[in-house]
Amino acid sequence: MSATETTGDALIDGLVALGAGLPFNRHLGVEVVEVATGRCVTRLPQNAALDNHLQGVHAIAELAPVELAGALAVSSRLRALLERGYVPVVGALQVRYTAPAAGTLIATAEVAEEVIAPALAAADEGHKPRVEVDVVVHDPDGVTVAEVTLTFVYLPLGDGSGAAASQ
Repeated sequence: MSATETTGDALIDGLVALGAGLPFNRHLGVEVVEVATGRCVTRLPQNAALDNHLQGVHAIAELAPVELAGALAVSSRLRALLERGYVPVVGALQVRYTAPAAGTLIATAEVAEEVIAPALAAADEGHKPRVEVDVVVHDPDGVTVAEVTLTFVYLPLGDGSGAAASQ
């Protein structure tokens, strides 16, 4: 699925457009391959400008498709929070690089339905919901090159808090 294709689901189509339209993602060339409720696959096409000193993908560049896949997968599960004016920001990130990355990378995020009730309860209690999502990155041969856990903090839009690090 390219950023120009639509699923017919207004929320998911809006999320794809938002993610694809972010300047940093456009700059790196991050693409949305697939998005459905609780799942997202993104791609970072091979680009020599993103290489490290070993002609592999730079470790930080690997994380761009991870963040987008995670945000879209978790937000597709948390429609109710989005409809209440919450937006996700990365509050924490743990990464384990498992093999050198080279070529086009594929990031896959999956989020179970079980995240919904605790996130809504946190919002109802006046807390900022936190949701973890695991993302796996593969190279063109299917080799896992990174395993990442993202913690998204959902902030009420316009609360002025800005930085997730203080959450």
